Amino acid sequence: MFSTKITATYSFKKLLSNIDEILSEAEDNLGQAAEKVMKQKIDSGLKPPLAKFTLKMRKKGVGWGGRKVQPTNSELPLKQTGALYDSLKFDKKTKSINMLAYGKKHHDGFPNPNPKSEDVPARRFMDLEEDNTFQTKGKAVALKSMGRKLRSAFSKKGI
Repeated sequence: MFSTKITATYSFKKLLSNIDEILSEAEDNLGQAAEKVMKQKIDSGLKPPLAKFTLKMRKKGVGWGGRKVQPTNSELPLKQTGALYDSLKFDKKTKSINMLAYGKKHHDGFPNPNPKSEDVPARRFMDLEEDNTFQTKGKAVALKSMGRKLRSAFSKKGI
């Protein structure tokens, strides 16, 4: 006589009980990677370069609207005082990247309030779709970790 035994090696119940935590962690990993990539874009020097007038004002310690700031020789756009850069933070509770409001204006570009000056060009530091670092490293790390945890949660071992 011949007999066959079938044993399940997976558990949908175990997967279901862990899925929310696994997905939340993956979102956190992606958010932290996005924050890092945005900062790297600023650090690498966004195009177009700063205008000669802006560089002159930075050296004098003059910020937007004539506000007195620490003088700097930095030629990196969006990094005169470091306030915008330092404000770029991924928030795990809201699953969003927070930043000072003027960051979006600089990302999109805007008319210069001084009619005698050129408009402020867009400096696209928030674009991640075309960013190779985010696409290859950030997403890969998050997805690899998520895949490993999904396989473990689906496995019947440890029930």
